[in-house]
Amino acid sequence: MDSYLLFTDSAADLPQSAFEEYDIRIIPMDYMLNGKSVTFYTNSPDREKHCDELYQLLRQGADVHTSQITPYNYIKEWEPVLKEGHDLLYIAFSSGMSATYENAVGAAKMLKDEYPDRTIEVIDSLSGTGGEGILTYTAALNRAKGMSLRENAAWMREHAVFMCHRFTVGDLDFLHRGGRVSAAVAVIGGMLNIKPVLIINDEGKLEMTGKSRGLNASLKSMVRSMKNQYGVEGVPEIIYIVHSSLPEKAAELKNMVRLAVGDKPTIEVLNETPIIGVHTGPEFFAVITYGRHRKES
Repeated sequence: MDSYLLFTDSAADLPQSAFEEYDIRIIPMDYMLNGKSVTFYTNSPDREKHCDELYQLLRQGADVHTSQITPYNYIKEWEPVLKEGHDLLYIAFSSGMSATYENAVGAAKMLKDEYPDRTIEVIDSLSGTGGEGILTYTAALNRAKGMSLRENAAWMREHAVFMCHRFTVGDLDFLHRGGRVSAAVAVIGGMLNIKPVLIINDEGKLEMTGKSRGLNASLKSMVRSMKNQYGVEGVPEIIYIVHSSLPEKAAELKNMVRLAVGDKPTIEVLNETPIIGVHTGPEFFAVITYGRHRKES
């Protein structure tokens, strides 16, 4: 079995235990909060406190935005492990929502010129938050089973489009400010208490696929779609429920999912990473799992 290190970035949501058990490493990402730069590590022991504080500030109208990981930052994180003789596999935030993937590819090319005997595989997750997290966790399971770096990278590229995200937000203005949805979509979403249901499509971009009157209706719609998509063979039976520090409603959503799919799948409830939360706002709920096709309803 070849030895290689596994990286993801702070746009991925994973249980803390996964980082510790499988030695999953993080490329940190920054966001600006009221003019001050904040560096966020998804595997930080202070993660929950950090998330709770951020979403409370968002509810109070804080000024926030994010920045991309630069090629320099990738080189800074990766060069020491290459010098030690390690190869690496990196699961990156979707290229459809950020230039971080392209920056990682550029950094990898520069490092390969300097370390020609080392292998760097950069994977476009076409995902974010829990989807990027589930893919990273699967990569860790594959590595633990003895899958080589090349085999694992090929598996990731083949299965990334099976990662299905269904989510809703309270205010589409957050997504509009970050350039994730158009002004027209944001206006429609704000009318008459309409809650959108969105996906990440095959290009790794956000797409609104439905709308419901009120939060409860949108959550039920998400669960119905998830149930119809669920059932891909050869993948971990994992469902992530991700929320913006709203644990009581997230627990209700978990119960809805459990009633829909039964007792077998592992269901994890996670606070959404601030890197994504800056763009989705303080009322975010997602159901994320492997599914037959991202758009299948």
